[in-house]
Amino acid sequence: MTPWLSSLYFAKGMPRVVIFVITLLMLRQMGLDMRTCLCGVSVMYLPWVLKVWWKPWVGKAMNYRQWILLTQFLLAAAFGFLACSLSVESVMWGLLVLISWLTALHNVAADEFSRSHPLAPHHSIVQELFRKFALVIGQGVLLVVAGNLQIFYRYDMLYAWRVLFYFLSGFFMFLFIWHVWTLPGARRTDEEQGHSLPERQHGWYRAVFFLLFYTFSQTMVGKVSILFLIDTFRNGGVGLSPQEFGFVMGIVGIVALTFGGFLGRKAVRRFGLYHCLMPMTLCMLIPCVVYVALSYWQPEDLLLVGAGVLVDQLAYGLGFAAYLSYLKLTHYRECGKSLMALSLLLGCLVSGPLVYALGYNAFFVLSLALSFLTILSSLMLRKHITLNS
Repeated sequence: MTPWLSSLYFAKGMPRVVIFVITLLMLRQMGLDMRTCLCGVSVMYLPWVLKVWWKPWVGKAMNYRQWILLTQFLLAAAFGFLACSLSVESVMWGLLVLISWLTALHNVAADEFSRSHPLAPHHSIVQELFRKFALVIGQGVLLVVAGNLQIFYRYDMLYAWRVLFYFLSGFFMFLFIWHVWTLPGARRTDEEQGHSLPERQHGWYRAVFFLLFYTFSQTMVGKVSILFLIDTFRNGGVGLSPQEFGFVMGIVGIVALTFGGFLGRKAVRRFGLYHCLMPMTLCMLIPCVVYVALSYWQPEDLLLVGAGVLVDQLAYGLGFAAYLSYLKLTHYRECGKSLMALSLLLGCLVSGPLVYALGYNAFFVLSLALSFLTILSSLMLRKHITLNS
């Protein structure tokens, strides 16, 4: 057993939850409008969009063990400075952008470091398990703690968020010290040998269209749904507290997403991507339908909201399995990952002005209408697979 592997992948998953979920909730509670929150968070995807260009230089500057330790130390410092600077908006945004770049660097270093060390087959399960565990802790437990801190400090939102970020700073400093002692020595990887580009495939633009637009409308829904679930009934939301949001999205949602992804991968392995693509595409439409219904009825019952999130995340996990399966098959995998990040960035960026202008219900209806891009991209990919089979 490698004790460093579980803690490394837990550390890999936690900062992403902080910058893409916790930050969005915090900014909204601090009084920023939806347009500013979503457009600001969309900028955090930029390191992953540009990763295809900067990733080859990471291993040349330092070895991956040094990158892991450096980024964890800097993340600890950045979370500490962020806790002190929440009241200064310009400094806060600068630190959030810095944290997003450090997170992307840490993710690359963690993946390449584990790839350079021989691991048993079951260790891939350990990696995925602790990455998902980080999502549960970050999106569930930490938000429950944040909600309880707000009650304890008599709804002093700013002070409660500061305490949470001080905790994250201390936690990453602990991880830094732990990994100084437990991470094995760095090894040479095969990355320096260069990347040979395969021959261009027929209809490559169909693959690009699929990678950009298969999840576009679902990305719009996914980010706005976070704000919708915590917003007040008067503003068109369902008024969940941070504790209720942490339970619904951080526990019920992550479990459903994981189970849906597991079923999707099993189906692709058994029947093949070509035959699974259209049924999984239809699954991708279900999250839009769920939030159209929730925004129309605005149920006050937590059980109904939780059931909606369960169906949403289960369907999304099933549908997204087709996207990940194709991403693993493509020769240009790093380019594909950057296109996926660009799709997330664009979806988050356009959703801010749209939900600000339309309101929740009309926005979710528009997202459902834009799901035709998901269907069109799947039809184009089926043609691409046929041409290159």
